[in-house]
Amino acid sequence: MLQQEIEWHFNPPLASHMGGSWERLIRSTRTILKALVKEQLLNDEQLLTLMAEVEKILNDRPITPVSDNPNDPSVLTPNMLLLMKSNSCIPSGIFKKTDIYARRWWKQVQYLANVFWRRWIREYLPTLQMRPKWQRPNTDIRKGDIVLVAEVNVQRGQWPLGRVTEVKVGRDGHVRSCVVKTHKSELVRPITKLCLLEGSDL
Repeated sequence: MLQQEIEWHFNPPLASHMGGSWERLIRSTRTILKALVKEQLLNDEQLLTLMAEVEKILNDRPITPVSDNPNDPSVLTPNMLLLMKSNSCIPSGIFKKTDIYARRWWKQVQYLANVFWRRWIREYLPTLQMRPKWQRPNTDIRKGDIVLVAEVNVQRGQWPLGRVTEVKVGRDGHVRSCVVKTHKSELVRPITKLCLLEGSDL
């Protein structure tokens, strides 16, 4: 680090408001975890496993595209920076609310991780869609942009990504819906169901 002349700038103590993006994630995570822990008492091993699952969910989120190639919708995630590789693994099994009372504590934790995923998606995705109405003009979604498709029923850890292949303009001259090509099919979605990634330039 010294050889590269890297200079570190730290936020002052007790100034969490200066850490905008990561403090937002911490707040959302803390709120959901408080609700989950009230739902089920956890021992040390269960809590450690749940925290590992939560960490994976947060660090697998897509941040920004890494390629300009229209046929390559790959994106950068925090896990790629931490592990130097992708960490995409699918949870093994389907877990239901009755698993809270299962004898195997692993099933209890997997159900709680699924609950965390569903709540976190509902609270995180809207922060990527903020469009202050009538205050300042924002750049519309453009052809070629990589977007997250806001789907409710996706498996834990799955981020449906797509590339915008066509934009549909409304009567006001702004983009109102898009044709999005995913790895499975082409979809038509309104812009309210599409999220530009965190690193996208709006």
